[in-house]
Amino acid sequence: MRKFIWPCGVALLCFAAGVAVAVPPPPPPTSDASSVAAEAGNVLKAAKQAGVLRVATEPDFPPLYWVDEAGKEQGFEYELAQRIAKELGIPKVELVEGDYDKLPSLATEGKADIFMAGYVPDNSIEGVSWSDSYLDFGLCLIVPKGSPVKTIKQLKGKTIGAYEDPAATRWIDENIANRKAVKTYMGPGWLFHVDNREVDAAIYDYPLAVEEIKAFKRLQIVSFNLNKSSYAVGFKAGNPDLQQAINTAIKTIEASDDYAGLIKRYLPFKISQEVPEGSATYTIQAGDTLGKIATEKLGSPASWEIIWDLNKHRIPNPNLLDKGDVLIMPKAKEPL
Repeated sequence: MRKFIWPCGVALLCFAAGVAVAVPPPPPPTSDASSVAAEAGNVLKAAKQAGVLRVATEPDFPPLYWVDEAGKEQGFEYELAQRIAKELGIPKVELVEGDYDKLPSLATEGKADIFMAGYVPDNSIEGVSWSDSYLDFGLCLIVPKGSPVKTIKQLKGKTIGAYEDPAATRWIDENIANRKAVKTYMGPGWLFHVDNREVDAAIYDYPLAVEEIKAFKRLQIVSFNLNKSSYAVGFKAGNPDLQQAINTAIKTIEASDDYAGLIKRYLPFKISQEVPEGSATYTIQAGDTLGKIATEKLGSPASWEIIWDLNKHRIPNPNLLDKGDVLIMPKAKEPL
C-alpha cells in the first residue's frame, strides 16, 4: 500500500482547528518517483531516482527464473536483469511476480518498469514497446532415443506433439504439411506424451525444452533452430529513452564473455561430434570465434553466418561452441 505524507502546513491547520470537519488530503506530490513513473517517457528517470528497477516476471519458470531449494533466486533472465540494471546505473532489482499473460499490464499500469518472461515481441499487445533481442533461439525437434527421425523432413505421416502455442502450431502447418496429425498440450511435463509414444515427435522452444527434457531420460533433441525467434524486454510504450538505454545495455552484455557464460550455465548443450560422411570439418581451437574461423578459412569475418548456417541444426546457440567441437565447413570449390 502506498503511503502519502501530507505537507506540514495542512497537518498543523488540522490540529489547530480541532479537526471539526473532515479535511480532504491534497493531491499526491508531483515530483516523487512514483508520479514520474506514471508519466509516459519517464520510467527510466523514475527507476534511477528510486534506485530500483522493477522487473515483472513469472514465478517458477526455469531456466528463465526460479528459486532453488536453498531459497536462492536463479535463472537466465534473473541474472540478465541484474546486468541490465547495472548497465542502466540502477543498483537494485525488485521482482514483481505475476501470471504470464498479466505481466504486460503490470508495466502499462506502472506497477513494474519492465517485464521479462520469455516474451517474443508481439505488436498485438497494446500499450507495450519492445527492446532488441536478448536471446535468439528457435524451435527444436524432440524424439525418443533410437527414433529414426532426425530432421523435420522425416516427419511425413507422423503425429507431432506441440505446446498450446499459436506460433508453434502455425509453424508446423506451414512447414510440415505432410504430417499425419498435430496434438497440442499445456502445462508442465507435457513431454510425457512423447516419452509415452502417444506422438512420434515434439516441436518446442529450445530455451524451455532444455529444462523440461531433463525429466525424460528416454528423449533427446535432434535438431535445433527450425525457425528464427527471439526474446525481448517489454515496457510501457512512449519510453524511447528507456528503449535506447536497454538496447545499449543488451548490446554491451552480449559482447561480453559473461553473456556466453550465462548461455552455457542455463541453456547448456554439447554438440555431437558426428558429422555426415564426406563433410569438410574444422575442430575448434582455444581462442577461436566464428568470426576468427571465418576470417582464416573463408577470408572474411562476415562469413561466420555461412559456417553457422551449416551447423545451426546441430547446436542451439553459437555461444555454446567450445574447444574441441567439430564444425561442418563449406567445401572448397573445385578448380575449373
